[in-house]
Amino acid sequence: MRSSRRPCALVALVGDSGTGKTTLAERLIPALAARGLAVGTVKHASHGFEADRPGKDSQRHYASGARAVVLACDGQLASFVRRAAAGPLRLAEALALLPDGLDLVLVEGFSWEPVPRIVVVREGRAPRAEHLRSGPVLRTVRVAEHAPGAKPAFSDDLVEALAGEIVECFAMEEAG
Repeated sequence: MRSSRRPCALVALVGDSGTGKTTLAERLIPALAARGLAVGTVKHASHGFEADRPGKDSQRHYASGARAVVLACDGQLASFVRRAAAGPLRLAEALALLPDGLDLVLVEGFSWEPVPRIVVVREGRAPRAEHLRSGPVLRTVRVAEHAPGAKPAFSDDLVEALAGEIVECFAMEEAG
C-alpha cells in the first residue's frame, strides 16, 4: 500500500478531449526529468483500453480471468489488474500501483479529484467549471486550434516555465 511510502507531488493535466493534455505531458516529462526529478504518470482512459495485444501470452492469461497479470523482463514490468471495487475509479487505486521513489506524478484526467491542476483549454474558450472546481488551478494553458489528429504546439519557453513552476510550487530540490 502507498500509505507507508514517502508521498510525492501530484499535478493533474485536465481539459477537454483533444486539447493537448498528452502532448503537454510528453513535453513536460523530459523537462522535469532534466531537473533531476523522477516522474511517473497516471492516465485516465475514459473509454476503456485493451490490457495487452490480443494473442500474446499475458493477454491470454488476462482474458482467461486472472485478477492480475504482471508482464516482466529485465528492463521493465507491466501490471494488468482487474478492479474488484464497484463504483467510480478513484485516483488512489491507480497511485497504489506506482513504484516507490517518484518525486512527481503527472495525472492526466481525473478532473473530479482534488489535485492541483494545469487546465488545458482551446484558445478563445473558457475552461469548463468541472475542470476548475475540484482542485487548485496552478495555471491555465491556452492552446491554438489544431487540425484533428495534429499535435498541438507548446513552445519550449512555455514547457520550461511550467516545469519551473511545478518545481517551485512543491518546493522540490533540483538535482544538478
